[in-house]
Amino acid sequence: MKKYLMISLGMLLLLAGCSSGENNSSTSSTSSSVSQMTEKSTSNLAVSATSESSKNSNSKESSTTDMSNEYPYDVSLDAVKAATFYNNGMNLPQEIALTVEQGSQGTASFTIKSPDGDFMTSYAISYQQNPTKTIRIFSADTHEIRTVKVNTEIVLGDRLFSDQNRVMTGNLYVFVNKSGGLSLATPNYAGNVDEQDSDVMLEYLQNK
Repeated sequence: MKKYLMISLGMLLLLAGCSSGENNSSTSSTSSSVSQMTEKSTSNLAVSATSESSKNSNSKESSTTDMSNEYPYDVSLDAVKAATFYNNGMNLPQEIALTVEQGSQGTASFTIKSPDGDFMTSYAISYQQNPTKTIRIFSADTHEIRTVKVNTEIVLGDRLFSDQNRVMTGNLYVFVNKSGGLSLATPNYAGNVDEQDSDVMLEYLQNK
């Protein structure tokens, strides 16, 4: 009888051991699967984040490039805040002084020099950046007609003063010339041109 009980007890212990081993093996396998799934999910999130960051970076670079190319012929506001331009022609202002004091608003003073003295007319102006425009000008040094591209426009507003009751019409343009200096393009105040050249503007330079 004792021998039978001992055999039965041994078989129960053996079965219990096998069951425990299977549970441990199953638990280990489950833990391994969960770990692999977590690693894969983390990896996918990292790849997604890197891809999104790359897209944002490319978008910013493209936007910056677009902005810098929007006005390729512009002249900065600082460059025209206190700039004076000259032209030695007849029957026109020989000197034009631009002054910008508040934001993009300022004044343009047109001075005509004559044996009887200097006469001035001044207008309110505003500084603007506009899409690229092609204009024709009479070169200040050779008087030949050439074509230039501009972005910076000086818009004339109300007349502020004139000691000769002179009226100046038409907007002005500022651009960088071939010498690296600034030029001011104005309407042809002197007139006396053929009709086909009525659109050609005058060039004023910063040096006399």
